[in-house]
Amino acid sequence: MIKPSFSILIIGKYYAEGFALHIAETLVQMGHSVRRFEPGLRSARKKGKLWHRFDQILGVVHAATDSLPSIRARRMHDLWQTVEQQPLDVIIVAHDFLWPDEVAELKRRSGAQVAMWFPDAIVNFGRGFFMNSPYDALFFKDPFICHALGDVLKSPVYYLPESFNPERHWISEETLGDLTPYSCDITTAGNQHSWRVACYKHLSDYNVKLWGNPAPLWMMPGPVAGMHQGRGVYGHEKARAFRGAKIVVNNLHCGEVWGVNVRCFEAAGAGAFQMVDWRPGIAHLFDDGAELVTFRSMADLKVKIDYWLPREDERHVIGQAAMRRAHAEHTYRHRLELLLDTLAGKQKGFTQNSDAIPLGKIYK
Repeated sequence: MIKPSFSILIIGKYYAEGFALHIAETLVQMGHSVRRFEPGLRSARKKGKLWHRFDQILGVVHAATDSLPSIRARRMHDLWQTVEQQPLDVIIVAHDFLWPDEVAELKRRSGAQVAMWFPDAIVNFGRGFFMNSPYDALFFKDPFICHALGDVLKSPVYYLPESFNPERHWISEETLGDLTPYSCDITTAGNQHSWRVACYKHLSDYNVKLWGNPAPLWMMPGPVAGMHQGRGVYGHEKARAFRGAKIVVNNLHCGEVWGVNVRCFEAAGAGAFQMVDWRPGIAHLFDDGAELVTFRSMADLKVKIDYWLPREDERHVIGQAAMRRAHAEHTYRHRLELLLDTLAGKQKGFTQNSDAIPLGKIYK
């Protein structure tokens, strides 16, 4: 059966590893016609600590002026021009970028279905523009958010976990190359935010390599400063960094209530051996003990690290099992097919998958 091709606009950020970038690239691969629009501040996107600090300063300036109606209207002018270039079937807003009246205007000008797919934890809701916006559907990565908001918001709320992009985050065994630069006991990739630094301070007895943006200037990272490699890893290099380490320790932010972060899927998709904070939603994403290993405290984590570090063959088996599961069920293509089917009334988000357990049975 040949699926219909849609004209789709993606509103979001297109930097390296940008959520909207993966969405747009995958939809093109699926045969859809895709247009891109990037709202707000556009990063300089240059490497190095100085450029990162410069982007932070620009971000503060932008946030301070974005709420001024006259400036906001000028910034939205480009979006209206993009919308009116040609007819659209679907618009996906890849974060909470738009004010309620802007969503209404977007629907009026386009005549398209407009959905928001929010890729962050509940602690990053900010002002929550979406809560009073007339979206046709809202998709969230944490089932707790759906549980909490589904009874309140007028827009339909659906669970749609994050995923990984095999075009960017998977490398065949034959082309992995020399992994020596990434060799270590433990690794992860991501911003050095307060929670991650606090957790990794407990792991100073191990050989750890952390990749990502540096810690804020005000932070006292202590032993974690020596773990940081001074830069981020993206795409295929991120996959190599994950595979070069014995263990990817994925310490989920405390704001991830029932679900998991995107790193969970990226590490699995790369074939890495991953240890991740236990969350109730993991049960219908991966098989604990066979495709990844969960931990429930820092003490539990250290016991399990010591157990798994010398067991290379067993780690490899689990990493390969995770990779097979991720490629079979957790790619952006899987998620976007489900999103479009949900908008078409054929599905109701991830919990309607045949292998998923209804959330009501898990969390009551």
